[in-house]
Amino acid sequence: MSEVLRKRVPFAFKSEDAFDGNDQVVLDEQEQAELVEQIKEHNAAANKQNRLVLQAMLGLSGLLHVIYSFSDKRSPLFVIFPPSSHDQTAEAPIAFSDILVYIAILIHVNLSLIVHPRHVVIAGWTIRAIGFMETFAWATIGPIASIYMGKAWQTTAWWCVSAIVTGVVYAVHGWIQKADEDVVELEKLQYKAPGA
Repeated sequence: MSEVLRKRVPFAFKSEDAFDGNDQVVLDEQEQAELVEQIKEHNAAANKQNRLVLQAMLGLSGLLHVIYSFSDKRSPLFVIFPPSSHDQTAEAPIAFSDILVYIAILIHVNLSLIVHPRHVVIAGWTIRAIGFMETFAWATIGPIASIYMGKAWQTTAWWCVSAIVTGVVYAVHGWIQKADEDVVELEKLQYKAPGA
């Protein structure tokens, strides 16, 4: 009879750097809770930073609109891009620019309420933000009026600022909500691993 010798292979611990994409790590409940908590903290910090950047953008854009309300109502873009034609009607401001700038400022206030929801009460009335579709609709009044009246492209571009800002806030706000939903889903995926 021949003896079969078997080579003994002892357990070898792999460091975290040695894991490849195919290795699965089983975490116990405490490790899962710690990992989820780290992800929640990272998500909260990223959301805070995103909201801060949005508020800065809204503040700067809103300030430009306030300054515009005290100006001669010509497009501020004429300073950077002087008009090429000598058509005075195309360069003239829109007749109801005061109303349009008031709407633009209200759009910025509304977007600020969406970014940082607050319970605001003025004279007994609760102020709530309107939705993005309504905000987009209000933001398109200026550009549509400018195009309809045959104004210069600089005037039309100026009145597009509120719509562009609304689009940016809509996109970033969607990312924030998606990240929050993903964290909630991650919490639901925790499992029990006896012996881990």
